[in-house]
Amino acid sequence: MHIPDIIAHRGASRECRENTLAAFALAIEQGADGIELDVHGSADGHLVVHHDPMVRHAAGEGDRPRAIREMTLDEIRLVRLDGGHPLPLLSDVFDLVAGRVTLYVEVKAAAVERAVAALLDRYPDTRAAVHAFDHRIPVAVRALRPGTPIGVLSDLYPIDLSALLRPAAPTALWQHALLIDHALVRTAHADGVQVIAWTENDPAHARTLASWGVDGLCTDVPAVLRAAFAHG
Repeated sequence: MHIPDIIAHRGASRECRENTLAAFALAIEQGADGIELDVHGSADGHLVVHHDPMVRHAAGEGDRPRAIREMTLDEIRLVRLDGGHPLPLLSDVFDLVAGRVTLYVEVKAAAVERAVAALLDRYPDTRAAVHAFDHRIPVAVRALRPGTPIGVLSDLYPIDLSALLRPAAPTALWQHALLIDHALVRTAHADGVQVIAWTENDPAHARTLASWGVDGLCTDVPAVLRAAFAHG
């Protein structure tokens, strides 16, 4: 059976605090082929790994959430999330990964394309791709850094998939796992585009997606899906 790449959604996020170095390290230990994560930009131009645009310091329960875009690097380094985890920079994750897996960077903030492209240039030996719901963002990164693999996120079933893909000409379509069928995969592949399903945690459905030729499975439980395919 075709085995898609197993991509850890924000790391091994069922077992560790999502989007932390601990979650990413565990995903690598569990045999993930890739790691997906979210980034925002700080006030002084650093790329911060966090899902939401706001962050709360776990050590100060009375503290109000703060916008990452308004925080400096010094302030970010003081943050401790639930469980005592630091708030990582994207560069911290690249240092941790050291080329062992592919990094899939979902950009969730505007006006950070140049920072993303510059950081990818700093780590030429690490496989990395950029994707977003705002399809203009990965296209802009690729314009700054030609050859960068890019993806477009979708949470709808398009009437005309080729028309959706044509303007961005992505490497991959990140499609909601429940909005994928064999016809969609065939059309994407005919257009030269890979299909990555998100977020797929059910082994039985993952095997169905694999039978249709899906190229990647973005999952909260990389160990579970890895075991499901290992057992045939």
